[in-house]
Parts: sequence; structure tokens; C-alpha cells
Amino acid sequence: MEGRNGVLMETGAYWLFYVVSVCGALMHWRQGNELLAAVCGAAAVLAALLIASGHRDNLAAPR
Repeated sequence: MEGRNGVLMETGAYWLFYVVSVCGALMHWRQGNELLAAVCGAAAVLAALLIASGHRDNLAAPR
């Protein structure tokens, strides 16, 4: 997908990935499964980096 709609859908997917990962990390941690909590936490960090990279691209000067 190209254009504004593709960017919005991609950003929305990254936000969904972030929210689900954070919820999964908290759920697994409360259940005592530290390994899966760490995996979900790492996925949340990856999602945050993907979200930030999208914002960084929007702030760059047009070429």
C-alpha cells in the first residue's frame, strides 16, 4: 500500500503490536511465566522502535 492510507495502516499495525505485546508481557509476568513475559517485553520494545522510526521519517526534510 502506498500513500497516506498505507502509512496510517502500517502505523496502526505497529500500535496494535505494541499494545498486545505489553498486555501479554504483563499477563505472563502475573502468571509467573518470566520467559514469555521477557519475550513479549522484547516484542513491545521492537514495536516501540518501529513506531519511532515511522515518526522519524515524517520529521525528515523532503528531498
